[in-house]
Amino acid sequence: MGNGLTKKAFIFCSAFFVLSFISSCGYMLQTKADLPFESISVGKIENKTHEPKIQDKMNKILTETLMQYGFRVSPAARYRIDVDITRFDLNVLSEIGLTAAEYQVLITGEFKLTDIEKGTSTPLMSLNSPFVTYFNTLGRLVNVIAQKEMATESALKDLSQELARRIIYDMPGKLQAGAGK
Repeated sequence: MGNGLTKKAFIFCSAFFVLSFISSCGYMLQTKADLPFESISVGKIENKTHEPKIQDKMNKILTETLMQYGFRVSPAARYRIDVDITRFDLNVLSEIGLTAAEYQVLITGEFKLTDIEKGTSTPLMSLNSPFVTYFNTLGRLVNVIAQKEMATESALKDLSQELARRIIYDMPGKLQAGAGK
């Protein structure tokens, strides 16, 4: 009889521990109802760097990311995101036998959210600290260029995700308070 009670107590304690852990882990499910608004447009993306076509990549990746987070991307939306890509650097970090082996991609930008109806703009984020990715390659130049493109897209994806998070979690209070007037 004591053995059966011990098993029940163990199961109860285990279930209590698991439920307590899950409910206090800090994660929260986000739904479309949690979004500060349902649709958004991607406005002008200005490339202030010497990196060709980065504005086109940013437009595509930002649009995809916003849709993944639940926003409807529409040119007729009340809110518009404008982007200035202010810095793009490709740095060599290490060499092997006078050949570059490890690279770093740095991207910075400034973002603002414009309320078309009110004619107001709110800065979303200004990235003084860059989004950084790294890649290694010792192959031919074509391999370096391919790796650079993948690293650039990765940095732009990280940047777009941070932007979407800031819209979802930081903007509701600013929109209600009428910030940016």
